[in-house]
Amino acid sequence: MRTAQRAMTVAAAGAALAMALAGCAGQGGTAAAAPETTTPVAAPTAMPTPVWDLSVHRTFTLADGTTAPGCLQVAVEADPKTDDGKGVERIDQARTLLKSHDWQTEPVSLDELSADDRAHKQAQGQTEAEMLTGVLSDHVSTALSDAGLLGKGVSLQGKVGC
Repeated sequence: MRTAQRAMTVAAAGAALAMALAGCAGQGGTAAAAPETTTPVAAPTAMPTPVWDLSVHRTFTLADGTTAPGCLQVAVEADPKTDDGKGVERIDQARTLLKSHDWQTEPVSLDELSADDRAHKQAQGQTEAEMLTGVLSDHVSTALSDAGLLGKGVSLQGKVGC
């Protein structure tokens, strides 16, 4: 949810900047007249840095047999919009599950991604290690979901690469 809010704030700020620059285009160094009506745009606010409940730094074996480091960070966060009154309890349970599992040895494979997904991620510039870290992130999310700990007041924020 925070990503969507940030994207909307950044998009609004970008639109305001584009309008301002468009108003100055071709003015030959003179100031453009202010439009008759303006809509104030809030400045983007800095998003708080999450407190990471899980940080996994590990080495992945790549398709060619070499190894590369990967890093995943996960924060368990309250989601007041979906809280059913037991969100705090579920957050504690989710954090306990994250810390009790050995994510260093969790088996992950690029075979878990479709060929199309791999091609798309490669086209975006993702390395094999980043893709494998993303698969690990999917495993974390699945483990919490299977335990009934996502939704109902609980959400995750993750970061691939530290």
